[in-house]
Amino acid sequence: LLLAWHPLHHCWHLIWHPVRLNWLSLKRTENIMSITRCASSSILPLLLAVAAIIISSSSVHSQQFQQPPPSQPLGDVLFQLLDKDKNQKVTLDEVNSQLNMLEMMFNPVEGAGGDDSGNDEANEYKQLLSGVKSAAPTLFNLLDVNNNQSLSKSELAHVTKFEKALKKGGGMRELLRDVFSILDENADELLSVEEIMDGSANDQVITKLSTRVHELFPLRSDADELKDFVTSTIESIAGDGAVVDKESVAKGMKWVDDDGDGHISKKEVAKYYNLAGKKFMEISKTIKQLGPMLAMFGGMDMNGGGGDGFKMDL
Repeated sequence: LLLAWHPLHHCWHLIWHPVRLNWLSLKRTENIMSITRCASSSILPLLLAVAAIIISSSSVHSQQFQQPPPSQPLGDVLFQLLDKDKNQKVTLDEVNSQLNMLEMMFNPVEGAGGDDSGNDEANEYKQLLSGVKSAAPTLFNLLDVNNNQSLSKSELAHVTKFEKALKKGGGMRELLRDVFSILDENADELLSVEEIMDGSANDQVITKLSTRVHELFPLRSDADELKDFVTSTIESIAGDGAVVDKESVAKGMKWVDDDGDGHISKKEVAKYYNLAGKKFMEISKTIKQLGPMLAMFGGMDMNGGGGDGFKMDL
């Protein structure tokens, strides 16, 4: 602005002084109007140039202040958030502590007024968190590549890969379709209690599933090392710690079996996969936005411690 003002100020004097002298000496209206037009035609381009510089500069600075900084990868943020003692590793106790804190945050206040819409949403998150808590030990062991009972930053980076896999073209959709097809022995596009039970005990099925999982998530040196994880994942349908029998598997299938026909269809799997995926992406977005700030205050310890779109059709 100063660079533009100096020549403007100089030109103003060059133009204004002759105009002032002529104004005093010339009396005829025609000459006055001629001089005025001359002065206006000389100053106007300079004023427009200065205005353009001011507007351009203001726009650039506005964009710089309004544009949010890029978010960190989910795995990096989780590492900051979960590592409460800042010793560059995350233990299962730290994971459980933070999950307990999250669960408490969604507990409805007793006697609170108003409608139940907020509590309904909170209950959905609590149900999702409950599932995560049940699976936490298995997932922890899966991510613990070097089996040292703690997770490093590089090991938690696999969570970022999982998030990317949920997005369109990320591979999770195709993986789930293949898993369904492998378990569906009679190819009727329905999973029965017997097929799920047989799948958890059939080594050939487990090998196929492990190989497919390893292709998308190479968490071990070879697919055989993922067999225990795949087996426990199938058995988890019966419930945490439950005996894997026909009754327990049938009971575990009910939350997906919307029509109550005793089978799981592709449509039912897609519905709950989409629901869980959307919730995961919403939570992921919140964690990436607030996680770094919470990590600065020691995570979410109450005791004072340290667009994307999502849609799948099977």
